[in-house]
Amino acid sequence: VIAAAFAIMTIVFARHITKPLRELTNAAQQINEGNYNVKLDYKGNDEIGTLTTTVNRLIEHLDGYISDLNSLAYADALTSVRNKGAYDLFMEQIQKRINEGEDTKFAIAIFDCDDLKHINDTYGHEKGDVYLKNSCHLICRVFSKSPVFRLGGDEFAAILQGEDYLNREKLKKYFIEKSAEICAFAKEPWEKISVAIGLADYSYAEDKDVHSVARRADHLMYEDKHARKQNDN
Repeated sequence: VIAAAFAIMTIVFARHITKPLRELTNAAQQINEGNYNVKLDYKGNDEIGTLTTTVNRLIEHLDGYISDLNSLAYADALTSVRNKGAYDLFMEQIQKRINEGEDTKFAIAIFDCDDLKHINDTYGHEKGDVYLKNSCHLICRVFSKSPVFRLGGDEFAAILQGEDYLNREKLKKYFIEKSAEICAFAKEPWEKISVAIGLADYSYAEDKDVHSVARRADHLMYEDKHARKQNDN
């Protein structure tokens, strides 16, 4: 009887020790695979409990560091909006939802800032940077519910979903009106906001993928740029 009781106690104690150790091993494997959402629940007042608490803190710190690094990697240094890499990743995520049969409604707006080269060459790149920042600020202010991306140089994009998607035509009109208003009161060329815009909706029947929407938006943007140049002449 004593031997049986001792055996049972040994099994229970071993399980008490081995379970949190197995959880720690699994957590280490998850971290190694890039999963930082692991949470260990063991709260024993012993060496394993201390180790568990330490590992939980390590996971939290690693998750914070990775988030900070991702923010830096996907942020545009000049304007602080998302960069081309973030745009490509966002487009991939939308495409995945489409492929999975999700009812996806969105539009893409492409923006191109006029006369950036002229401002850079005539007044210097610092003034060109001011021009880009002001233009980006207006895009973000008008399309406030949408992620905005700097695709490079003088080109930006916004992916409209939800409330911005429902109000897309009103927002486009408002953006054009505010740009004209700012240009009317600007005293210097770099203080103006002269930005061509093209806006295209995703159509399940017309678009093979998300990139075809972007191409249509880009084409409409160049049409707008050409029409505005003709009006200026």
